[in-house]
Amino acid sequence: MLLQIDTRQIPPDITVMVLGGKIAMGRESQRIEMAVQEMLRLNQKKLILDITGVEHVDSTGIGILAYCFGTLTRAGGALRVVGAGGKVLHLLQITRLTSVLPLAASIEEACQSMSGQPAG
Repeated sequence: MLLQIDTRQIPPDITVMVLGGKIAMGRESQRIEMAVQEMLRLNQKKLILDITGVEHVDSTGIGILAYCFGTLTRAGGALRVVGAGGKVLHLLQITRLTSVLPLAASIEEACQSMSGQPAG
């Protein structure tokens, strides 16, 4: 299955990007990076990546997740990852990305953890 991206807002200032399918090498996954760049252009700096529906992540996907975290952090923003499980969580653990990426158990928990941070 190709990558599916659905974006929605949680007022006042949080963007939720729901991902499904594969985060892998190819043009499809570049859409995630472009969406983050567009968010920053619009001065939106709080992002929750819901990867519950992601079935596969390759090395390119790991790089994209790290890119999103680094880009938002450098811009003074925040990123939370929700829904990592199974093979995807295992990959995040063996690459030690779990020590860098802030994981949350739910979108609600992710929102609460970002509520004390300044808005874009």
